Amino acid sequence: MKNLLEPWVLLPLVASLAAALFFARAAWTGLLVLRRFDVKRATEGQLLLERRMELASTYVRVAAVVSLLSLVLFVYAADRLHYGVRGAMCAYGVLHENEWGMPALYGAIGVALLSGVTAQLFALDARVRGLDLSRPIAVFAVLLAPVSFVALALLYRYASTLDLTVVASCCSTQIDETVAQGGTYAQGPRVLTAASSAVTALAAIVVSVLVAKRPTRARMVFAAAMSVLALPLAVSASALEVAPYAFETPRHTCPYCLLRSDVLGIGFPLFGAIFLATVWCLGVGMGALLARTEAVRTALRGFGRERLSRGAIAWGLSLALGLLPVVRYLIVSRGASLFQ
Repeated sequence: MKNLLEPWVLLPLVASLAAALFFARAAWTGLLVLRRFDVKRATEGQLLLERRMELASTYVRVAAVVSLLSLVLFVYAADRLHYGVRGAMCAYGVLHENEWGMPALYGAIGVALLSGVTAQLFALDARVRGLDLSRPIAVFAVLLAPVSFVALALLYRYASTLDLTVVASCCSTQIDETVAQGGTYAQGPRVLTAASSAVTALAAIVVSVLVAKRPTRARMVFAAAMSVLALPLAVSASALEVAPYAFETPRHTCPYCLLRSDVLGIGFPLFGAIFLATVWCLGVGMGALLARTEAVRTALRGFGRERLSRGAIAWGLSLALGLLPVVRYLIVSRGASLFQ
């Protein structure tokens, strides 16, 4: 329990708690909307609910930013703590110090994604001339609260059981060793993953640009699906292709090391661009699925153009950042292959 007094352990917990409380407040308003909201009525209580929904929108947007900050703090703190954990050379060793590290990380990522998409739906609702999206958005607001508290519980469990006195595993003794033994990532999966990632990222860019010019509900859902497909491939390629070229070592496929100053912290803008591209495009797709009235469909056209354009730019940035270490190595090595 004394680990909770460590600043780098306490900061992510505080941010996660703050986000969960904001989500809980928004969920309370969401429950009231689901129980009492009726767009056909014009009573004083109905008008009060409308104002509360505007306040709930603010809570969700602030909480979305705080939850993303909590995720960044969690990963950065894990990287910083490796200096005090024997055997750990990056965040990998700290996160794998106990069985709760990876569930806590996945929980933080899940909350950040869900809250980001919900914030996009609130932004769409602000453009609608009416209250057509009030109930669907209220459902998302209600769901965020338990999800955020589960993520907080996982983070607390990890932080409270973290033992900074033990000798942790290093990425070079597990990930690199697996690669050296030929168990995975050697040629086939690495090449296939990198090629698939590049193709799907380019496809997401092209589809987003084309749909932004002529947006329809079906096309916007398809554009969102392309980004969802590109997400896991982009993250995998970052570990299997970008990391080895960044460190000029074919066996070093650790995504956490991309956050290190050795490679100028390229992982932060790289993963950030992937995250933003997914949130913007997925927000448009969810909005298209919920667009049941003409008022929502009208607002969705302008919203979709803007967000899909942003998503295309973010995917382009992530692709450029991923290619940067590869191009740099090829220039420095005068075209020599890293994997031969």
